Amino acid sequence: MIIRTKSLKRSLCIAAFIFSWLLIMPRAFAQPQVHSDGSVTFTFHSPHARKVRLVASFSEKKLHMHRQGELFTLTTQPLASEMYTYYYIVDGKTQLDPKNDYVTRDVKLRLNFFFVPGEVADRYIDHDVAHGHVDTVWYFSTLNGMSQRRMLVYTPPGYAADSTTAYPVLYLHHGSGGDETSWTDYGRACQIFDNMISRREIPALIVCMPNGNIELDAAPGDSPYMHKQPSASNLTSMVGKYETSFPNEIVRYIETHYRIKADKSHRAIAGLSMGGLHALYISLNNPQMFDFVGLFSAQTSNKFTKERIFKVERFNYNMQRIRYVMAIMGDRVARPMTLSDKLSCIYIYDNIEEKLAAQFNPAPRLYYMAIGRDDFLQSMNRSYRILLDSHHYPYTFVETDGDHSWENWRTYLIDFLQRISPYWR
Repeated sequence: MIIRTKSLKRSLCIAAFIFSWLLIMPRAFAQPQVHSDGSVTFTFHSPHARKVRLVASFSEKKLHMHRQGELFTLTTQPLASEMYTYYYIVDGKTQLDPKNDYVTRDVKLRLNFFFVPGEVADRYIDHDVAHGHVDTVWYFSTLNGMSQRRMLVYTPPGYAADSTTAYPVLYLHHGSGGDETSWTDYGRACQIFDNMISRREIPALIVCMPNGNIELDAAPGDSPYMHKQPSASNLTSMVGKYETSFPNEIVRYIETHYRIKADKSHRAIAGLSMGGLHALYISLNNPQMFDFVGLFSAQTSNKFTKERIFKVERFNYNMQRIRYVMAIMGDRVARPMTLSDKLSCIYIYDNIEEKLAAQFNPAPRLYYMAIGRDDFLQSMNRSYRILLDSHHYPYTFVETDGDHSWENWRTYLIDFLQRISPYWR
Protein backbone atom coordinates (compact mmCIF):
# COMPACT_ATOMS: atom_id res chain seq x y z
CA MET A 1 0.00 0.00 0.00
CA ILE A 2 1.41 3.36 -1.03
CA ILE A 3 0.54 6.44 1.05
CA ARG A 4 1.00 9.77 -0.65
CA THR A 5 2.41 12.11 2.04
CA LYS A 6 1.12 15.37 0.56
CA SER A 7 -2.35 13.93 0.04
CA LEU A 8 -2.42 12.63 3.61
CA LYS A 9 -1.34 15.97 5.01
CA ARG A 10 -4.00 17.75 2.96
CA SER A 11 -6.66 15.33 4.19
CA LEU A 12 -5.58 15.78 7.80
CA CYS A 13 -5.70 19.57 7.46
CA ILE A 14 -9.19 19.43 5.97
CA ALA A 15 -10.34 17.07 8.72
CA ALA A 16 -8.85 19.32 11.40
CA PHE A 17 -10.57 22.36 9.90
CA ILE A 18 -13.95 20.62 9.78
CA PHE A 19 -13.55 19.38 13.36
CA SER A 20 -12.65 22.88 14.60
CA TRP A 21 -15.60 24.37 12.72
CA LEU A 22 -17.96 21.83 14.27
CA LEU A 23 -16.68 22.72 17.74
CA ILE A 24 -17.29 26.44 17.40
CA MET A 25 -20.46 26.48 15.33
CA PRO A 26 -23.77 26.66 17.20
CA ARG A 27 -25.69 23.41 17.49
CA ALA A 28 -28.27 23.19 14.71
CA PHE A 29 -31.08 22.41 17.13
CA ALA A 30 -29.90 24.39 20.16
CA GLN A 31 -32.85 25.84 22.05
CA PRO A 32 -34.31 28.32 22.41
CA GLN A 33 -33.59 30.47 19.36
CA VAL A 34 -33.15 34.13 20.24
CA HIS A 35 -33.86 36.37 17.24
CA SER A 36 -32.31 39.73 16.47
CA ASP A 37 -35.41 41.63 17.61
CA GLY A 38 -35.39 39.91 21.02
CA SER A 39 -38.22 37.50 20.23
CA VAL A 40 -37.57 33.88 21.16
CA THR A 41 -38.68 30.63 19.52
CA PHE A 42 -39.06 27.49 21.61
CA THR A 43 -39.20 24.12 19.88
CA PHE A 44 -39.88 20.84 21.65
CA HIS A 45 -39.75 17.51 19.83
CA SER A 46 -42.20 14.86 21.02
CA PRO A 47 -44.04 12.57 18.57
CA HIS A 48 -46.31 11.13 21.27
CA ALA A 49 -47.13 14.11 23.52
CA ARG A 50 -50.71 15.39 23.49
CA LYS A 51 -50.10 18.78 25.13
CA VAL A 52 -46.96 20.78 25.86
CA ARG A 53 -46.93 24.01 27.87
CA LEU A 54 -44.10 26.44 28.50
CA VAL A 55 -43.51 27.88 31.98
CA ALA A 56 -41.14 30.84 31.74
CA SER A 57 -40.00 33.69 33.96
CA PHE A 58 -41.15 36.27 31.39
CA SER A 59 -44.80 35.21 31.71
CA GLU A 60 -47.15 34.75 34.64
CA LYS A 61 -49.16 32.23 32.61
CA LYS A 62 -48.40 28.75 31.37
CA LEU A 63 -48.10 29.15 27.62
CA HIS A 64 -49.60 26.56 25.27
CA MET A 65 -47.26 25.44 22.50
CA HIS A 66 -48.53 24.71 19.01
CA ARG A 67 -48.12 21.32 17.35
CA GLN A 68 -46.41 21.10 13.97
CA GLY A 69 -46.07 17.42 13.16
CA GLU A 70 -43.80 15.96 15.83
CA LEU A 71 -42.77 19.41 17.03
CA PHE A 72 -44.36 21.82 19.47
CA THR A 73 -43.39 25.45 18.91
CA LEU A 74 -43.96 28.91 20.36
CA THR A 75 -42.53 32.29 19.42
CA THR A 76 -42.69 35.17 21.89
CA GLN A 77 -43.01 38.87 21.40
CA PRO A 78 -39.68 40.75 21.64
CA LEU A 79 -38.30 40.44 25.17
CA ALA A 80 -36.16 42.94 27.05
CA SER A 81 -32.51 42.11 27.63
CA GLU A 82 -32.31 39.73 30.61
CA MET A 83 -31.53 36.22 31.81
CA TYR A 84 -34.72 34.15 31.62
CA THR A 85 -35.59 30.71 32.96
CA TYR A 86 -38.09 28.15 31.70
CA TYR A 87 -39.19 24.52 31.64
CA TYR A 88 -41.85 22.45 29.87
CA ILE A 89 -44.93 20.65 31.14
CA VAL A 90 -45.44 17.64 28.87
CA ASP A 91 -48.81 15.94 29.42
CA GLY A 92 -48.76 17.13 33.02
CA LYS A 93 -45.14 16.20 33.78
CA THR A 94 -42.36 18.73 34.30
CA GLN A 95 -39.45 18.35 31.88
CA LEU A 96 -36.28 20.25 31.07
CA ASP A 97 -35.35 21.19 27.52
CA PRO A 98 -33.12 18.37 26.18
CA LYS A 99 -31.64 20.79 23.64
CA ASN A 100 -30.44 23.31 26.23
CA ASP A 101 -27.45 22.51 28.42
CA TYR A 102 -27.85 25.64 30.55
CA VAL A 103 -29.55 24.56 33.78
CA THR A 104 -29.96 26.27 37.15
CA ARG A 105 -31.86 25.44 40.35
CA ASP A 106 -34.41 27.33 42.43
CA VAL A 107 -34.95 25.45 45.74
CA LYS A 108 -35.93 21.98 44.39
CA LEU A 109 -36.96 23.08 40.91
CA ARG A 110 -34.46 22.75 38.07
CA LEU A 111 -34.77 25.25 35.23
CA ASN A 112 -33.24 25.93 31.84
CA PHE A 113 -32.06 29.44 31.17
CA PHE A 114 -31.05 31.66 28.26
CA PHE A 115 -30.05 35.26 27.62
CA VAL A 116 -31.59 37.95 25.46
CA PRO A 117 -28.56 40.09 24.52
CA GLY A 118 -28.31 43.70 25.50
CA GLU A 119 -27.16 45.96 28.30
CA VAL A 120 -28.68 43.94 31.14
CA ALA A 121 -27.78 40.40 30.06
CA ASP A 122 -24.32 41.58 29.05
CA ARG A 123 -23.44 41.78 32.75
CA TYR A 124 -24.35 38.14 33.33
CA ILE A 125 -22.59 36.57 30.34
CA ASP A 126 -19.08 35.11 30.43
CA HIS A 127 -16.77 37.49 28.57
CA ASP A 128 -13.14 37.25 27.59
CA VAL A 129 -11.92 39.00 30.73
CA ALA A 130 -9.73 37.99 33.66
CA HIS A 131 -11.69 35.64 35.91
CA GLY A 132 -11.65 35.36 39.64
CA HIS A 133 -11.62 32.06 41.52
CA VAL A 134 -14.29 30.45 43.68
CA ASP A 135 -13.09 28.43 46.68
CA THR A 136 -15.33 25.74 48.15
CA VAL A 137 -14.68 26.02 51.87
CA TRP A 138 -15.66 23.76 54.75
CA TYR A 139 -15.36 25.54 58.08
CA PHE A 140 -15.81 24.41 61.66
CA SER A 141 -19.32 25.00 62.95
CA THR A 142 -21.46 23.85 65.86
CA LEU A 143 -24.65 25.27 64.34
CA ASN A 144 -27.59 22.87 64.70
CA GLY A 145 -25.42 20.11 66.13
CA MET A 146 -23.09 20.01 63.10
CA SER A 147 -19.32 19.82 62.99
CA GLN A 148 -18.79 21.72 59.74
CA ARG A 149 -20.59 23.80 57.16
CA ARG A 150 -19.80 24.90 53.62
CA MET A 151 -19.52 28.31 51.96
CA LEU A 152 -18.18 29.67 48.68
CA VAL A 153 -15.56 32.40 48.55
CA TYR A 154 -14.85 34.48 45.45
CA THR A 155 -11.33 35.88 45.15
CA PRO A 156 -10.60 38.43 42.41
CA PRO A 157 -8.30 38.00 39.40
CA GLY A 158 -4.65 38.12 40.46
CA TYR A 159 -5.33 37.18 44.09
CA ALA A 160 -3.16 34.04 44.06
CA ALA A 161 -0.27 35.70 42.23
CA ASP A 162 0.00 38.59 44.69
CA SER A 163 0.64 37.49 48.26
CA THR A 164 0.62 40.94 49.85
CA THR A 165 -2.45 42.89 48.74
CA ALA A 166 -5.42 42.92 51.12
CA TYR A 167 -8.98 43.40 49.89
CA PRO A 168 -12.36 44.63 51.10
CA VAL A 169 -14.97 41.94 51.69
CA LEU A 170 -18.66 41.47 50.98
CA TYR A 171 -20.72 38.86 52.85
CA LEU A 172 -23.54 38.00 50.45
CA HIS A 173 -26.60 36.02 51.61
CA HIS A 174 -29.22 33.99 49.74
CA GLY A 175 -32.96 33.74 50.40
CA SER A 176 -35.21 31.10 51.93
CA GLY A 177 -34.82 27.77 50.16
CA GLY A 178 -31.41 28.75 48.83
CA ASP A 179 -27.89 27.80 49.83
CA GLU A 180 -24.26 28.78 49.27
CA THR A 181 -24.54 28.14 45.51
CA SER A 182 -27.57 30.40 44.92
CA TRP A 183 -25.68 33.59 44.12
CA THR A 184 -23.03 31.92 41.94
CA ASP A 185 -25.64 29.85 40.07
CA TYR A 186 -28.97 31.63 39.59
CA GLY A 187 -27.53 34.98 40.67
CA ARG A 188 -24.61 34.94 38.15
CA ALA A 189 -22.53 36.64 40.84
CA CYS A 190 -19.10 35.55 39.57
CA GLN A 191 -19.83 36.88 36.08
CA ILE A 192 -21.06 40.12 37.64
CA PHE A 193 -17.90 40.51 39.75
CA ASP A 194 -15.54 39.62 36.87
CA ASN A 195 -17.22 41.97 34.41
CA MET A 196 -17.50 44.90 36.82
CA ILE A 197 -13.88 44.55 37.94
CA SER A 198 -12.65 44.31 34.32
CA ARG A 199 -14.58 47.47 33.43
CA ARG A 200 -13.17 49.22 36.51
CA GLU A 201 -16.68 49.85 37.80
CA ILE A 202 -15.67 48.39 41.15
CA PRO A 203 -12.32 47.61 42.77
CA ALA A 204 -11.18 44.04 43.30
CA LEU A 205 -12.88 42.49 46.32
CA ILE A 206 -13.42 39.21 48.13
CA VAL A 207 -16.98 37.90 48.41
CA CYS A 208 -18.09 35.32 50.96
CA MET A 209 -21.31 33.47 50.11
CA PRO A 210 -22.35 31.37 53.14
CA ASN A 211 -25.13 28.83 53.55
CA GLY A 212 -27.82 30.48 55.70
CA ASN A 213 -30.08 27.41 55.78
CA ILE A 214 -29.23 25.86 59.15
CA GLU A 215 -30.98 22.58 58.32
CA LEU A 216 -28.41 21.82 55.60
CA ASP A 217 -24.64 21.89 55.97
CA ALA A 218 -24.22 22.39 52.20
CA ALA A 219 -26.17 22.56 48.95
CA PRO A 220 -28.18 19.42 48.13
CA GLY A 221 -25.93 16.67 46.84
CA ASP A 222 -22.73 18.38 47.99
CA SER A 223 -22.61 17.09 51.55
CA PRO A 224 -20.91 13.83 52.55
CA TYR A 225 -23.23 13.53 55.56
CA MET A 226 -26.68 14.81 54.66
CA HIS A 227 -29.16 13.91 51.95
CA LYS A 228 -32.02 16.23 52.78
CA GLN A 229 -33.87 18.19 50.11
CA PRO A 230 -34.13 21.99 50.45
CA SER A 231 -37.39 23.67 51.41
CA ALA A 232 -38.63 27.19 50.76
CA SER A 233 -39.94 27.24 54.35
CA ASN A 234 -36.86 27.73 56.55
CA LEU A 235 -38.45 28.58 59.86
CA THR A 236 -35.47 27.37 61.86
CA SER A 237 -33.17 29.71 59.91
CA MET A 238 -35.13 32.74 61.13
CA VAL A 239 -34.88 32.41 64.91
CA GLY A 240 -31.44 33.94 65.46
CA LYS A 241 -29.20 30.86 65.50
CA TYR A 242 -27.46 31.66 62.22
CA GLU A 243 -27.06 35.36 62.96
CA THR A 244 -25.55 34.64 66.36
CA SER A 245 -22.97 32.19 65.03
CA PHE A 246 -21.96 34.38 62.08
CA PRO A 247 -19.22 36.61 63.63
CA ASN A 248 -17.35 33.84 65.44
CA GLU A 249 -17.65 31.17 62.76
CA ILE A 250 -17.81 32.81 59.35
CA VAL A 251 -16.15 36.21 59.78
CA ARG A 252 -13.39 34.72 61.90
CA TYR A 253 -12.68 32.05 59.29
CA ILE A 254 -12.61 34.52 56.39
CA GLU A 255 -10.35 36.97 58.19
CA THR A 256 -7.86 34.29 59.25
CA HIS A 257 -7.71 32.47 55.90
CA TYR A 258 -7.89 35.35 53.39
CA ARG A 259 -6.14 38.68 52.97
CA ILE A 260 -8.94 40.89 54.23
CA LYS A 261 -8.91 44.53 55.22
CA ALA A 262 -10.44 43.62 58.57
CA ASP A 263 -12.05 46.88 59.59
CA LYS A 264 -15.54 48.33 59.49
CA SER A 265 -14.89 50.63 56.53
CA HIS A 266 -13.93 47.66 54.33
CA ARG A 267 -16.70 45.24 55.34
CA ALA A 268 -20.08 45.01 53.62
CA ILE A 269 -23.00 42.67 54.21
CA ALA A 270 -26.04 42.12 52.00
CA GLY A 271 -28.78 39.61 51.37
CA LEU A 272 -32.05 38.96 49.59
CA SER A 273 -35.34 38.07 51.30
CA MET A 274 -34.42 35.80 54.25
CA GLY A 275 -30.79 36.74 53.60
CA GLY A 276 -31.88 40.36 54.03
CA LEU A 277 -33.19 39.42 57.48
CA HIS A 278 -29.81 37.88 58.25
CA ALA A 279 -27.90 40.91 56.95
CA LEU A 280 -30.13 43.33 58.84
CA TYR A 281 -29.84 41.64 62.22
CA ILE A 282 -26.19 40.60 61.95
CA SER A 283 -25.26 44.22 61.29
CA LEU A 284 -27.73 45.48 63.89
CA ASN A 285 -26.28 43.29 66.63
CA ASN A 286 -22.68 44.03 65.60
CA PRO A 287 -22.75 47.81 65.06
CA GLN A 288 -18.96 48.17 64.81
CA MET A 289 -18.56 45.51 62.14
CA PHE A 290 -20.16 46.75 58.87
CA ASP A 291 -20.12 50.16 57.18
CA PHE A 292 -22.19 48.96 54.22
CA VAL A 293 -25.50 47.14 54.55
CA GLY A 294 -27.63 45.97 51.60
CA LEU A 295 -31.21 44.76 52.02
CA PHE A 296 -32.62 43.33 48.77
CA SER A 297 -36.39 42.64 49.00
CA ALA A 298 -35.62 41.92 52.61
CA GLN A 299 -37.67 40.33 55.32
CA THR A 300 -37.15 43.16 57.78
CA SER A 301 -38.62 41.66 60.94
CA ASN A 302 -39.19 38.32 62.58
CA LYS A 303 -42.94 37.85 62.91
CA PHE A 304 -42.74 34.44 64.53
CA THR A 305 -44.16 34.25 68.04
CA LYS A 306 -43.11 31.54 70.46
CA GLU A 307 -46.56 29.99 70.14
CA ARG A 308 -46.40 29.88 66.35
CA ILE A 309 -42.91 28.42 66.40
CA PHE A 310 -44.00 25.75 68.84
CA LYS A 311 -46.98 24.68 66.73
CA VAL A 312 -45.10 24.51 63.45
CA GLU A 313 -42.03 22.85 64.86
CA ARG A 314 -44.01 20.34 66.89
CA PHE A 315 -45.62 19.23 63.63
CA ASN A 316 -42.26 19.14 61.81
CA TYR A 317 -40.62 17.23 64.64
CA ASN A 318 -43.38 14.62 64.74
CA MET A 319 -43.17 14.17 60.98
CA GLN A 320 -39.42 13.77 61.26
CA ARG A 321 -39.84 11.04 63.87
CA ILE A 322 -42.30 9.24 61.59
CA ARG A 323 -39.80 9.38 58.72
CA TYR A 324 -37.08 7.94 60.90
CA VAL A 325 -39.27 5.15 62.26
CA MET A 326 -40.77 4.15 58.94
CA ALA A 327 -37.58 4.86 56.96
CA ILE A 328 -39.64 6.00 53.98
CA MET A 329 -37.54 9.00 53.03
CA GLY A 330 -34.05 8.01 54.07
CA ASP A 331 -33.09 11.52 55.16
CA ARG A 332 -29.94 11.89 57.19
CA VAL A 333 -30.40 15.19 58.93
CA ALA A 334 -28.76 17.02 61.79
CA ARG A 335 -29.89 16.44 65.35
CA PRO A 336 -33.46 17.77 65.75
CA MET A 337 -33.36 20.85 67.95
CA THR A 338 -35.68 21.15 70.89
CA LEU A 339 -37.90 24.18 71.31
CA SER A 340 -35.56 25.64 73.90
CA ASP A 341 -32.68 25.28 71.45
CA LYS A 342 -34.61 27.15 68.80
CA LEU A 343 -35.54 30.07 71.01
CA SER A 344 -32.21 30.48 72.76
CA CYS A 345 -31.07 33.16 70.28
CA ILE A 346 -34.37 34.80 69.41
CA TYR A 347 -33.38 37.74 71.62
CA ILE A 348 -31.37 39.18 68.73
CA TYR A 349 -34.64 40.46 67.23
CA ASP A 350 -35.55 42.35 70.42
CA ASN A 351 -34.88 45.99 71.37
CA ILE A 352 -34.52 47.06 67.76
CA GLU A 353 -34.72 50.81 68.46
CA GLU A 354 -31.92 50.67 71.03
CA LYS A 355 -29.76 48.67 68.66
CA LEU A 356 -30.48 51.02 65.74
CA ALA A 357 -29.34 53.93 67.88
CA ALA A 358 -26.00 52.21 68.36
CA GLN A 359 -25.70 51.19 64.71
CA PHE A 360 -26.39 54.72 63.46
CA ASN A 361 -23.99 56.41 65.87
CA PRO A 362 -22.30 57.08 63.55
CA ALA A 363 -24.41 55.94 60.62
CA PRO A 364 -23.12 53.33 58.17
CA ARG A 365 -21.64 54.90 55.06
CA LEU A 366 -24.32 53.12 53.01
CA TYR A 367 -27.54 51.64 54.32
CA TYR A 368 -29.25 50.39 51.17
CA MET A 369 -32.80 49.09 50.73
CA ALA A 370 -34.29 48.00 47.39
CA ILE A 371 -37.56 46.28 46.50
CA GLY A 372 -39.95 45.77 43.59
CA ARG A 373 -43.29 47.57 43.49
CA ASP A 374 -45.17 44.26 43.35
CA ASP A 375 -43.07 42.46 45.96
CA PHE A 376 -45.11 40.74 48.67
CA LEU A 377 -42.69 42.17 51.28
CA GLN A 378 -43.52 45.77 50.37
CA SER A 379 -45.62 46.33 53.50
CA MET A 380 -42.92 44.98 55.79
CA ASN A 381 -40.28 47.16 54.13
CA ARG A 382 -42.54 50.20 54.34
CA SER A 383 -43.00 49.70 58.08
CA TYR A 384 -39.26 49.43 58.58
CA ARG A 385 -38.61 52.62 56.60
CA ILE A 386 -41.18 54.42 58.74
CA LEU A 387 -39.19 53.35 61.79
CA LEU A 388 -35.93 54.61 60.27
CA ASP A 389 -37.58 57.87 59.22
CA SER A 390 -39.00 58.46 62.70
CA HIS A 391 -35.44 58.67 64.01
CA HIS A 392 -34.08 60.49 60.94
CA TYR A 393 -31.61 57.70 60.18
CA PRO A 394 -30.09 58.12 56.70
CA TYR A 395 -30.57 55.34 54.16
CA THR A 396 -30.80 54.85 50.39
CA PHE A 397 -34.07 53.46 49.07
CA VAL A 398 -34.56 52.10 45.54
CA GLU A 399 -37.91 50.95 44.20
CA THR A 400 -38.07 49.11 40.88
CA ASP A 401 -40.64 47.43 38.71
CA GLY A 402 -41.25 43.75 39.29
CA ASP A 403 -41.67 41.49 42.27
CA HIS A 404 -39.71 39.02 44.42
CA SER A 405 -37.36 37.82 41.68
CA TRP A 406 -33.78 37.20 40.66
CA GLU A 407 -34.21 39.74 37.86
CA ASN A 408 -34.41 42.39 40.60
CA TRP A 409 -31.84 40.92 42.99
CA ARG A 410 -29.09 40.80 40.38
CA THR A 411 -29.84 44.44 39.55
CA TYR A 412 -29.72 45.40 43.24
CA LEU A 413 -26.35 43.68 43.70
CA ILE A 414 -24.87 45.67 40.82
CA ASP A 415 -26.32 48.95 42.11
CA PHE A 416 -25.15 48.24 45.66
CA LEU A 417 -21.59 47.51 44.50
CA GLN A 418 -21.47 50.64 42.35
CA ARG A 419 -22.51 52.76 45.33
CA ILE A 420 -19.84 51.20 47.56
CA SER A 421 -17.11 51.53 44.93
CA PRO A 422 -16.07 55.16 45.62
CA TYR A 423 -15.34 54.28 49.26
CA TRP A 424 -13.15 51.29 48.38
CA ARG A 425 -10.94 52.83 45.70
